[in-house]
Amino acid sequence: MNLVRSIIFLCVALAALAIAPFVMPAKAMTILIEFCAVLALALIWNVLAGFAGLFLMGFQVFIGVGGYVLFVTANQMGVVPFYLLPVAALGGGLLAVAIAPALFRLSGAQLAIGSWVIAEIVRLVVYHTDALGAGGGISLIVMRIVPRVDRLPLTYGAAVLVLVITLLAIVLLMNSKYGLALRAMRDNEVAAEALGVNVFWMRMAVLVIGGALASAAGAAYYLLALNISPTSGFSINWTATILFIVILGGIGTVEGPILGAIIYFALRELLIDAGTAYFIAIGTLAIMVTVFLPGGLWGLVRRLVPFDLLPIRKVAPARRT
Repeated sequence: MNLVRSIIFLCVALAALAIAPFVMPAKAMTILIEFCAVLALALIWNVLAGFAGLFLMGFQVFIGVGGYVLFVTANQMGVVPFYLLPVAALGGGLLAVAIAPALFRLSGAQLAIGSWVIAEIVRLVVYHTDALGAGGGISLIVMRIVPRVDRLPLTYGAAVLVLVITLLAIVLLMNSKYGLALRAMRDNEVAAEALGVNVFWMRMAVLVIGGALASAAGAAYYLLALNISPTSGFSINWTATILFIVILGGIGTVEGPILGAIIYFALRELLIDAGTAYFIAIGTLAIMVTVFLPGGLWGLVRRLVPFDLLPIRKVAPARRT
Protein backbone atom coordinates (compact mmCIF):
# COMPACT_ATOMS: atom_id res chain seq x y z
CA MET A 1 0.00 0.00 0.00
CA ASN A 2 2.84 2.38 0.84
CA LEU A 3 4.51 1.78 -2.51
CA VAL A 4 1.24 2.30 -4.42
CA ARG A 5 0.64 5.64 -2.68
CA SER A 6 4.20 6.71 -3.45
CA ILE A 7 3.85 5.80 -7.13
CA ILE A 8 0.61 7.80 -7.33
CA PHE A 9 2.34 10.84 -5.83
CA LEU A 10 5.27 10.48 -8.23
CA CYS A 11 2.92 10.25 -11.22
CA VAL A 12 1.05 13.40 -10.15
CA ALA A 13 4.35 15.24 -9.60
CA LEU A 14 5.67 14.08 -12.98
CA ALA A 15 2.49 15.25 -14.72
CA ALA A 16 2.84 18.69 -13.10
CA LEU A 17 6.50 18.91 -14.14
CA ALA A 18 5.59 17.86 -17.69
CA ILE A 19 3.02 20.66 -17.98
CA ALA A 20 5.35 23.34 -16.57
CA PRO A 21 7.28 24.14 -19.81
CA PHE A 22 4.02 25.05 -21.56
CA VAL A 23 2.77 27.49 -18.92
CA MET A 24 5.92 29.04 -17.44
CA PRO A 25 8.14 31.86 -18.78
CA ALA A 26 11.85 31.28 -19.38
CA LYS A 27 12.92 32.84 -16.06
CA ALA A 28 10.59 30.57 -14.09
CA MET A 29 11.87 27.59 -16.05
CA THR A 30 15.44 28.48 -15.07
CA ILE A 31 14.47 28.54 -11.40
CA LEU A 32 12.63 25.24 -11.77
CA ILE A 33 15.73 23.62 -13.29
CA GLU A 34 17.77 24.77 -10.31
CA PHE A 35 15.03 23.54 -7.97
CA CYS A 36 14.97 20.04 -9.51
CA ALA A 37 18.76 19.67 -9.35
CA VAL A 38 19.11 21.01 -5.80
CA LEU A 39 16.15 18.96 -4.54
CA ALA A 40 17.69 15.79 -5.99
CA LEU A 41 20.95 16.61 -4.19
CA ALA A 42 19.14 17.29 -0.90
CA LEU A 43 17.23 14.00 -1.14
CA ILE A 44 20.46 12.08 -1.74
CA TRP A 45 22.33 13.76 1.13
CA ASN A 46 19.36 13.11 3.39
CA VAL A 47 19.51 9.37 2.71
CA LEU A 48 23.27 9.28 3.24
CA ALA A 49 23.20 11.26 6.49
CA GLY A 50 19.72 10.46 7.79
CA PHE A 51 19.76 6.72 7.24
CA ALA A 52 23.26 5.47 6.41
CA GLY A 53 25.03 7.61 9.01
CA LEU A 54 27.31 9.21 6.39
CA PHE A 55 27.34 12.88 7.41
CA LEU A 56 29.40 14.22 4.51
CA MET A 57 30.48 17.85 4.69
CA GLY A 58 32.40 17.23 1.47
CA PHE A 59 29.33 16.14 -0.49
CA GLN A 60 30.11 18.83 -3.08
CA VAL A 61 32.90 16.64 -4.44
CA PHE A 62 30.31 14.56 -6.31
CA ILE A 63 28.68 17.68 -7.74
CA GLY A 64 31.96 19.06 -9.08
CA VAL A 65 33.13 15.72 -10.46
CA GLY A 66 29.80 15.19 -12.22
CA GLY A 67 29.99 18.58 -13.89
CA TYR A 68 33.61 18.19 -14.97
CA VAL A 69 33.12 14.66 -16.30
CA LEU A 70 30.18 15.81 -18.40
CA PHE A 71 31.92 18.93 -19.73
CA VAL A 72 35.20 17.23 -20.61
CA THR A 73 33.55 14.18 -22.19
CA ALA A 74 31.07 16.25 -24.22
CA ASN A 75 33.72 18.71 -25.44
CA GLN A 76 36.19 15.99 -26.37
CA MET A 77 33.66 13.77 -28.15
CA GLY A 78 31.61 16.57 -29.69
CA VAL A 79 28.44 14.88 -28.48
CA VAL A 80 25.23 16.60 -27.39
CA PRO A 81 25.80 16.80 -23.62
CA PHE A 82 22.28 15.76 -22.59
CA TYR A 83 23.06 12.18 -23.63
CA LEU A 84 26.08 12.01 -21.32
CA LEU A 85 24.38 12.24 -17.92
CA PRO A 86 24.98 8.49 -17.41
CA VAL A 87 28.70 9.13 -17.93
CA ALA A 88 28.63 11.81 -15.22
CA ALA A 89 26.81 9.35 -12.95
CA LEU A 90 29.48 6.72 -13.67
CA GLY A 91 32.18 9.21 -12.67
CA GLY A 92 30.44 9.86 -9.35
CA GLY A 93 30.01 6.15 -8.68
CA LEU A 94 33.67 5.42 -9.36
CA LEU A 95 34.71 8.30 -7.11
CA ALA A 96 32.55 6.86 -4.32
CA VAL A 97 34.27 3.49 -4.68
CA ALA A 98 37.68 5.20 -4.54
CA ILE A 99 37.03 7.26 -1.40
CA ALA A 100 34.90 4.75 0.52
CA PRO A 101 37.80 2.88 2.20
CA ALA A 102 39.10 6.15 3.67
CA LEU A 103 35.66 7.44 4.69
CA PHE A 104 34.54 4.22 6.35
CA ARG A 105 37.49 4.35 8.74
CA LEU A 106 36.02 7.53 10.17
CA SER A 107 32.84 8.37 12.07
CA GLY A 108 31.03 11.36 13.53
CA ALA A 109 32.89 14.66 13.31
CA GLN A 110 35.96 12.94 11.84
CA LEU A 111 33.87 11.64 8.95
CA ALA A 112 32.38 15.08 8.30
CA ILE A 113 35.79 16.80 8.29
CA GLY A 114 37.47 13.94 6.42
CA SER A 115 34.96 14.13 3.57
CA TRP A 116 35.49 17.90 3.37
CA VAL A 117 39.28 17.38 3.19
CA ILE A 118 38.81 14.91 0.32
CA ALA A 119 36.65 17.44 -1.53
CA GLU A 120 39.32 20.11 -1.04
CA ILE A 121 42.05 17.79 -2.33
CA VAL A 122 40.03 17.07 -5.48
CA ARG A 123 39.33 20.80 -5.90
CA LEU A 124 43.05 21.64 -5.65
CA VAL A 125 43.97 18.91 -8.14
CA VAL A 126 41.45 20.29 -10.63
CA TYR A 127 42.59 23.86 -9.89
CA HIS A 128 46.17 23.02 -10.87
CA THR A 129 45.33 20.88 -13.92
CA ASP A 130 45.66 22.90 -17.12
CA ALA A 131 43.76 20.29 -19.15
CA LEU A 132 40.72 21.04 -16.97
CA GLY A 133 41.00 24.79 -17.38
CA ALA A 134 42.87 25.24 -14.09
CA GLY A 135 41.39 28.02 -11.92
CA GLY A 136 39.35 29.50 -14.76
CA GLY A 137 37.38 26.33 -15.31
CA ILE A 138 35.92 25.17 -18.62
CA SER A 139 32.91 26.08 -20.73
CA LEU A 140 30.53 23.70 -22.43
CA ILE A 141 31.65 24.64 -25.93
CA VAL A 142 29.83 21.72 -27.56
CA MET A 143 26.47 23.26 -26.57
CA ARG A 144 26.78 25.48 -29.65
CA ILE A 145 25.64 22.52 -31.77
CA VAL A 146 22.30 22.57 -29.95
CA PRO A 147 19.81 25.13 -31.33
CA ARG A 148 19.39 27.97 -28.85
CA VAL A 149 15.63 27.51 -28.72
CA ASP A 150 16.03 23.88 -27.61
CA ARG A 151 18.60 24.37 -24.85
CA LEU A 152 16.31 25.39 -21.99
CA PRO A 153 13.67 22.67 -22.60
CA LEU A 154 16.33 19.97 -22.94
CA THR A 155 18.13 21.14 -19.80
CA TYR A 156 14.80 21.15 -17.97
CA GLY A 157 14.10 17.63 -19.18
CA ALA A 158 17.52 16.46 -17.95
CA ALA A 159 16.98 17.99 -14.49
CA VAL A 160 13.48 16.52 -14.18
CA LEU A 161 14.73 13.10 -15.30
CA VAL A 162 17.45 13.08 -12.63
CA LEU A 163 14.97 14.18 -9.94
CA VAL A 164 12.38 11.55 -10.89
CA ILE A 165 14.99 8.78 -10.98
CA THR A 166 16.30 9.93 -7.60
CA LEU A 167 12.84 9.97 -6.02
CA LEU A 168 11.94 6.60 -7.51
CA ALA A 169 15.22 5.04 -6.36
CA ILE A 170 14.73 6.35 -2.81
CA VAL A 171 11.11 5.17 -2.62
CA LEU A 172 11.98 1.70 -3.91
CA LEU A 173 15.01 1.46 -1.62
CA MET A 174 13.23 2.60 1.53
CA ASN A 175 10.25 0.28 0.92
CA SER A 176 12.53 -2.74 0.47
CA LYS A 177 14.33 -4.93 2.98
CA TYR A 178 17.42 -2.80 2.40
CA GLY A 179 15.49 0.24 3.58
CA LEU A 180 14.70 -1.64 6.78
CA ALA A 181 18.40 -2.42 7.13
CA LEU A 182 19.27 1.27 6.73
CA ARG A 183 16.77 2.28 9.39
CA ALA A 184 18.15 -0.40 11.69
CA MET A 185 21.66 0.99 11.10
CA ARG A 186 20.47 4.49 11.90
CA ASP A 187 18.81 3.42 15.16
CA ASN A 188 21.57 1.11 16.41
CA GLU A 189 24.46 0.08 14.21
CA VAL A 190 25.75 -2.61 16.58
CA ALA A 191 22.31 -4.20 16.96
CA ALA A 192 21.75 -4.08 13.19
CA GLU A 193 25.04 -5.89 12.56
CA ALA A 194 24.14 -8.47 15.22
CA LEU A 195 20.88 -9.14 13.35
CA GLY A 196 22.76 -9.87 10.12
CA VAL A 197 23.02 -6.47 8.42
CA ASN A 198 26.34 -6.08 6.62
CA VAL A 199 26.94 -2.46 7.59
CA PHE A 200 30.03 -2.01 5.40
CA TRP A 201 28.42 -3.20 2.18
CA MET A 202 25.15 -1.41 2.88
CA ARG A 203 27.04 1.86 3.29
CA MET A 204 29.13 1.11 0.23
CA ALA A 205 26.05 0.48 -1.90
CA VAL A 206 24.28 3.62 -0.66
CA LEU A 207 27.40 5.77 -1.13
CA VAL A 208 27.96 4.52 -4.70
CA ILE A 209 24.32 4.99 -5.71
CA GLY A 210 24.18 8.36 -3.96
CA GLY A 211 27.44 9.51 -5.50
CA ALA A 212 26.28 8.51 -8.98
CA LEU A 213 22.93 10.30 -8.65
CA ALA A 214 24.57 13.38 -7.08
CA SER A 215 27.03 13.65 -9.96
CA ALA A 216 24.19 13.37 -12.47
CA ALA A 217 22.28 16.11 -10.61
CA GLY A 218 25.38 18.31 -10.52
CA ALA A 219 25.91 17.77 -14.23
CA ALA A 220 22.28 18.69 -14.93
CA TYR A 221 22.69 21.90 -12.94
CA TYR A 222 25.83 22.95 -14.82
CA LEU A 223 24.13 22.28 -18.16
CA LEU A 224 22.23 25.44 -17.28
CA ALA A 225 25.32 27.40 -16.22
CA LEU A 226 27.38 26.30 -19.28
CA ASN A 227 30.56 26.88 -17.27
CA ILE A 228 32.16 25.17 -14.31
CA SER A 229 35.22 26.08 -12.25
CA PRO A 230 36.88 24.58 -9.17
CA THR A 231 35.55 27.49 -7.10
CA SER A 232 31.92 26.90 -8.07
CA GLY A 233 31.82 23.14 -8.61
CA PHE A 234 33.54 22.20 -5.35
CA SER A 235 32.24 25.07 -3.23
CA ILE A 236 31.30 24.33 0.39
CA ASN A 237 28.26 26.52 -0.29
CA TRP A 238 26.70 23.51 -2.01
CA THR A 239 26.76 21.47 1.18
CA ALA A 240 25.65 24.47 3.28
CA THR A 241 22.59 24.94 1.07
CA ILE A 242 21.73 21.24 1.10
CA LEU A 243 22.22 21.04 4.86
CA PHE A 244 19.88 24.02 5.37
CA ILE A 245 17.18 22.46 3.16
CA VAL A 246 17.34 19.06 4.88
CA ILE A 247 17.40 20.42 8.44
CA LEU A 248 14.60 22.88 7.63
CA GLY A 249 12.37 20.18 6.17
CA GLY A 250 13.34 17.31 8.45
CA ILE A 251 16.27 14.92 8.24
CA GLY A 252 15.46 11.23 8.02
CA THR A 253 12.24 11.74 6.02
CA VAL A 254 11.56 11.74 2.30
CA GLU A 255 9.06 14.60 2.32
CA GLY A 256 11.24 16.85 4.52
CA PRO A 257 13.79 17.85 1.83
CA ILE A 258 10.94 18.51 -0.62
CA LEU A 259 9.27 20.94 1.79
CA GLY A 260 12.65 22.44 2.72
CA ALA A 261 13.58 23.02 -0.93
CA ILE A 262 10.26 24.73 -1.65
CA ILE A 263 10.71 27.10 1.30
CA TYR A 264 14.36 27.75 0.48
CA PHE A 265 13.66 28.77 -3.12
CA ALA A 266 10.61 30.80 -2.10
CA LEU A 267 12.71 32.74 0.44
CA ARG A 268 15.52 33.20 -2.07
CA GLU A 269 13.22 34.72 -4.67
CA LEU A 270 11.30 36.86 -2.17
CA LEU A 271 14.45 38.25 -0.55
CA ILE A 272 16.59 38.41 -3.68
CA ASP A 273 17.07 42.18 -3.30
CA ALA A 274 17.40 42.16 0.50
CA GLY A 275 21.19 41.78 0.56
CA THR A 276 22.56 40.58 3.89
CA ALA A 277 19.02 40.47 5.32
CA TYR A 278 18.51 37.30 3.28
CA PHE A 279 21.32 35.47 5.08
CA ILE A 280 20.10 36.76 8.44
CA ALA A 281 16.59 35.50 7.67
CA ILE A 282 17.58 31.97 6.62
CA GLY A 283 20.12 31.71 9.46
CA THR A 284 17.52 32.72 12.03
CA LEU A 285 15.01 30.31 10.54
CA ALA A 286 17.52 27.45 10.66
CA ILE A 287 18.31 28.14 14.33
CA MET A 288 14.62 28.33 15.28
CA VAL A 289 13.80 25.07 13.53
CA THR A 290 16.79 23.31 15.11
CA VAL A 291 15.85 24.49 18.61
CA PHE A 292 12.06 24.28 18.55
CA LEU A 293 11.38 21.71 15.81
CA PRO A 294 14.14 19.08 15.84
CA GLY A 295 12.03 16.97 13.50
CA GLY A 296 11.91 19.79 10.97
CA LEU A 297 8.88 21.48 9.46
CA TRP A 298 7.64 18.21 7.99
CA GLY A 299 7.64 16.76 11.50
CA LEU A 300 5.28 19.57 12.50
CA VAL A 301 3.07 18.97 9.47
CA ARG A 302 3.07 15.25 10.21
CA ARG A 303 1.79 15.89 13.75
CA LEU A 304 -1.04 18.08 12.45
CA VAL A 305 -1.92 15.91 9.45
CA PRO A 306 -0.93 12.26 10.02
CA PHE A 307 -0.43 11.45 6.35
CA ASP A 308 2.75 10.67 4.38
CA LEU A 309 3.07 11.69 0.74
CA LEU A 310 5.89 9.21 0.17
CA PRO A 311 5.38 6.69 2.98
CA ILE A 312 8.33 4.58 4.05
CA ARG A 313 7.10 3.68 7.51
CA LYS A 314 6.70 0.01 8.30
CA VAL A 315 3.85 -0.97 10.59
CA ALA A 316 4.11 -4.30 12.34
CA PRO A 317 1.11 -6.55 11.70
CA ALA A 318 -1.29 -7.00 14.60
CA ARG A 319 -0.69 -10.10 16.63
CA ARG A 320 -3.36 -12.75 16.53
CA THR A 321 -4.81 -13.83 19.83
